[in-house]
Amino acid sequence: MKRKRFSFLALLMLAVMLLMPATTQAAAKPGTVKLSSIKAVDYNKINIKWKKASGATNYIVYYKNAGDKKWIKVKTLGNKKTSYTHTSSKAYPITVGQKYTYTVKAYNKNTKKSGSYNKTGLTTRTIPQKTTIRSFSYEEDLHGVELIWNKAKGADKYVIYCKDMLKSSWVKVDTVKGNYYLDKTPKKRISTTYTVRSYNSATKVYGKYDTNGVFVWVPDYVDDDDDDEPTPIPTVKPQPTSTPRPTEKPQPTVKPQPTETPKPTTKPQPTATPKPTATPTPNPIHRADAAEINQMVQEVVRLTNIERAKVGSAPLQYHEGLGRAAMIRAKEINISFSHTRPDGRSSSTALSDAGVGGSASENIAMGYETPADAIAGWMNSSGHRAAMLTNTANYIGVGIYQNDYGTYFWTQEFSEGNLEKKCTLTVDANGGVFSDGKSIHTLTYPYNAYIRLTVDSNDVEHPIKDGYKFSGWTLDGDYVRAMRITTNYYTIKAIWEPIG
Repeated sequence: MKRKRFSFLALLMLAVMLLMPATTQAAAKPGTVKLSSIKAVDYNKINIKWKKASGATNYIVYYKNAGDKKWIKVKTLGNKKTSYTHTSSKAYPITVGQKYTYTVKAYNKNTKKSGSYNKTGLTTRTIPQKTTIRSFSYEEDLHGVELIWNKAKGADKYVIYCKDMLKSSWVKVDTVKGNYYLDKTPKKRISTTYTVRSYNSATKVYGKYDTNGVFVWVPDYVDDDDDDEPTPIPTVKPQPTSTPRPTEKPQPTVKPQPTETPKPTTKPQPTATPKPTATPTPNPIHRADAAEINQMVQEVVRLTNIERAKVGSAPLQYHEGLGRAAMIRAKEINISFSHTRPDGRSSSTALSDAGVGGSASENIAMGYETPADAIAGWMNSSGHRAAMLTNTANYIGVGIYQNDYGTYFWTQEFSEGNLEKKCTLTVDANGGVFSDGKSIHTLTYPYNAYIRLTVDSNDVEHPIKDGYKFSGWTLDGDYVRAMRITTNYYTIKAIWEPIG
C-alpha cells in the first residue's frame, strides 16, 4: 500500500514538471544576447547596443583590447537597458586610437545562471576629443579671419574646413598643429562658415566636429582689387544740394521769327513780345512717417520669405530685438556705409547693444526707393543673396532710415537663434585691479556677442597694476584679440609688461 502511494506521488510530481510553462524552464539559463552596433561617440567614449534576451534580469558588459584573450567586466545593468556608453576611467581605461572589442552577456539573478554570449564581439577604434572654436573674427589689421579653438585630447593636428552660404558641403582649407589659424584669403562681403576637426595622425582617426560651425562676416573693403560683386548701391549715388534738383530740364525760349513785310496800304502792327518759359518747380521730398516705414519693413520680410520659399528654406520669423538692432544700423550706414560701425566696432555688436544674441550675418544697401528694389539689389549679389536664403538663419530684423535728402538706407539682421540666451565672461585682472578696486569682474553678454580685446579697445575695462603696463588678454594661456561669447566657461586674464 505504501509502495503504491509512493508511486502515485512520484507520478504526480513528474506530471507537474511536464506541465510547467516553457518560459519557467528557460529561466534557468537566459538566452544569448544579440549585439546590434558599436560606435566611438566621443573622445574615449564607446557605445555598445544589443537586443533583449529571454530570461535575463541583468546584462553584463565586457571589453578588452582588440586581440587580447581575457574579457574585463565593465558594468552590470538592469534588464530594461539595451545600450551602454563606456567612458574611460582609471579602473577601465581606453586610449585614443586603440581598438577595443565589446560583448554583452545575459544573467538571471534568481537562478544565478548566465546565457551564452558572442565570443567574437564588436570592435571599434576610439577618436580624439571634439574641438570647440572659442574665438572667431575678422581682424582688419591682419587682413584675415582669425580662429582660435580649444586643444583636443588625443589630437596632434587640426583640420580647418569652411563653406560659404552658397555651398552645402565643407571644403578643406588647411591642416595645422597648433590651435590657431589665420585665413588670409577670405571671401569678402559674405558670411563664411568655419569649423575645425581634431585628428590623430598616428592612428589616422578624426574627432567629432561642430556641424553648424561659426559664421564670420568679412567686410566689403577687403581685397578691393578683385572682381567680386559690389555691395548693392544704385548706379548714381544721390548728391546733397541746397535746393532739390528739378525733375525736368527747362526748355530754351523760342526765338521770335521776323514778321512778313506789310503791304504799303496796310498799317504795320507791333510784334508781340515773347514770354519767357517758366522754370519748373522742383518736386518736394516725400518724408515717410513711422507707419509707412513699418509697412516697408513688413514688406521686406514678406519678399525675403518669398525668395526663401523658392529654394526650399523655411520662412524667417521677425524679431523685435533684431528689428531694434537693424534700425540702429540703418542710421549708422548713413554715416559710414560699411559693416564696421562708426565707432569702429563690428556690426554684430548692434545686436548686443539691443540685448539680442545669436548674430549670424548682415545685409546693407542704400538709395533704393522701394522694398522690392532693395530685395532685387540683394538678390543680384551672390553674398547678400546667400545671407538671405541660407537655412541656418531662423530670425530677421529689418531697418530702414531716410536721411534729410530723401535717400533710404536698408539693413537686414539675421540670427540663428538663442536670441534671449545670456552668457557670462569672467575677467581676471591677474594681479591688477579695476576701477572699482576689484580683481575679478563677471560680465554678462547676449549669446554669440562679439567683443574686441586689443589694447586699443575698450569693449572690456582695462585694469591697472603699479609698475606694469597692460598689454592685452589671454584665454587659457593664448593671446586673444577678439572673441565671441557662446558659453559661461570663458575666463580671460590680463597680460602685464614691466615699465622701464
